[in-house]
Amino acid sequence: MLQWLFIAWFQFLIRYRKTMLGPLWLLVGPALFIVFLGRLYGHIGSVTAEAFIPHLTIGLVVWTLISGFVISSTMVFPAAKSQILQGGMGLTGIIFVHVFSIILQFAHQIVLIVIVMVIFKVSLSWYALISLVGLALLIANGIWLSVVFGIIGARYRDLFEVMQAIMRIAFLATPIIWTADSGGRGSIMGPYLIFNPFYHYLELVRAPLLGKPIAPLSWAVVLSITAIGIVLAWLFKKHFARHVALWV
Repeated sequence: MLQWLFIAWFQFLIRYRKTMLGPLWLLVGPALFIVFLGRLYGHIGSVTAEAFIPHLTIGLVVWTLISGFVISSTMVFPAAKSQILQGGMGLTGIIFVHVFSIILQFAHQIVLIVIVMVIFKVSLSWYALISLVGLALLIANGIWLSVVFGIIGARYRDLFEVMQAIMRIAFLATPIIWTADSGGRGSIMGPYLIFNPFYHYLELVRAPLLGKPIAPLSWAVVLSITAIGIVLAWLFKKHFARHVALWV
């Protein structure tokens, strides 16, 4: 496990070694998005900046983790073609290096959450620790997604383009740049909350940090998908892993 973490860290450093800001580039894009959208929403929205910007910041940073797992998992094996063909690393090792790489990027962006919560004086209680459980479930889902989508993506390269298109739509349909309070479950926005799995994953991390309760439905959806996904990953690895070297 430590070996895979070291490889992920090394690849992370190599990626930014010739840039002036290095890993700080991971903060620039989200920071600009938060500043400009936060100012805009402060003028036209019905929610105060003190409530909206922490909501936006946590949602955006957690979304990068979710979308990273969903989109990049489709190319995890084709991107590691040389290691697979040369036998330098097994499929399990490739999966964990991939997962650790996404977590490292996410860890750098947590700085934005800390800064915003300090600026807007968001108080935390012991209840906020529940977000760590939500984060652990997110990572567990990232692992099985990398197995399932990785195998499918090795066979069908179109999956990468399909998931990119889906995630663009899902971003708008998930309460990140808008709030669930402005369109509750009983309103026209209700289906975007009830039938949107990304919303439920996001709530498990964001709601405790903002001192809001997590709906039982969110726990049920996330735990059910996680259990089904783990079983699905086991079946895919058992039946299709041997074909990956031929597909990449």
